[in-house]
Amino acid sequence: MVAVRAWRHRQLAVDVAVSVVAALGTLAGSRLWDKVVPWLPHSVIVPLAVGQGLLLLARRRAPVAVLAAVTPLGAFMIAVGFPSAPASFATWCAAYALAAHGRRAEGADLVRTLRNMAPALLAGAAFAVAAVAPGARDHPGALGSLVIVAQFAACWVLGYAVRTRRDYVAELRDRAARLEAEEGERAARAVVDERLRIARELHDVIGHSISLIAIQSEAAARSARSNPDAVPAFMSAISATSRQALAEMRGALAVLRPDAEAKLSPQPGLEQVGELVASLRTGGLETRLEAEPMHLPPGIGLAVYRIVQESLTNVLKHAGADAKAGVTIIRSGGTVRVSVHDDGAGPSARAPSTAHGIIGMRERVAAYGGTLRTGARPGGGFEVEASIPLPGLEAP
Repeated sequence: MVAVRAWRHRQLAVDVAVSVVAALGTLAGSRLWDKVVPWLPHSVIVPLAVGQGLLLLARRRAPVAVLAAVTPLGAFMIAVGFPSAPASFATWCAAYALAAHGRRAEGADLVRTLRNMAPALLAGAAFAVAAVAPGARDHPGALGSLVIVAQFAACWVLGYAVRTRRDYVAELRDRAARLEAEEGERAARAVVDERLRIARELHDVIGHSISLIAIQSEAAARSARSNPDAVPAFMSAISATSRQALAEMRGALAVLRPDAEAKLSPQPGLEQVGELVASLRTGGLETRLEAEPMHLPPGIGLAVYRIVQESLTNVLKHAGADAKAGVTIIRSGGTVRVSVHDDGAGPSARAPSTAHGIIGMRERVAAYGGTLRTGARPGGGFEVEASIPLPGLEAP
């Protein structure tokens, strides 16, 4: 707001300066008035000069009207013998303002340019006619008349060049503002994507850990009467699961506190799937693991780990107490295939396909150009199958 106000003050100062210079220039040429125009009193030049100067104050808002008003005054002064340069200065300024601040006509480039220049050319023609009037001081002839018209055309061209430069600078500023806004939008999208990633990680970690803790707690409660010696093992497993979940949560949330010096640990991958299955076996879920040794990129390895984790967590939640699960991870050509199945209660007891866990798995797989299929198994139970292409290799 302050910058706009200062800019307007500068414009007003320039307009006032141009008006004063135009009036003084006209008055400066009046020293020959009495010699050339003896039939008009010298005092007539004062209102003419002041009138031209005042009209120029509106040259930005109404350039065509200002040009139409100052042209007859200047032509009259030249026709009665006033020097041409002082009489023309205000009209030159109006022709310049017409190109610099006037509204541009529509149409092809050449036609539009001629339409925009036409008022300035007409003003020049009026001055050329006034210069050959009987009372004019100098009679320029045909070539001189063309020079007068060319002077007005040159003033218009100068204004057009200034306006083109101003529009070009404004376009650069607008482009810079758009780029800055787009950069802000990209940063905002990156923040949203990071928050979604954190939410997905927390969903997988918390869902798996709480489900496992719940199973182990129930097992500890059942063993408290029948087999008290087994209770410490369950409690130890609960403690380890809780600590691991807290560590993963801190790692996922560390990005939200850039000022904190978080101790970042490597993200889980294919190598940690065995530990994941072992923890589920400790919790009472009989799980069979078949995984081919292979090297996976860190992102794909994390996706494989989270898919297995979320699928086995769903088995704990929905398959029933006596369910058995199987995990298969193989490489087929340029694709890694993950299959997690169980022989539990089947899809009728499962969460709908729009549940956050399944949506998260689909997003993880889709991020690497893979596919995910979930549904009932022909022999009973539920199955999750994911296929993720490996970068740099062709899928079969």
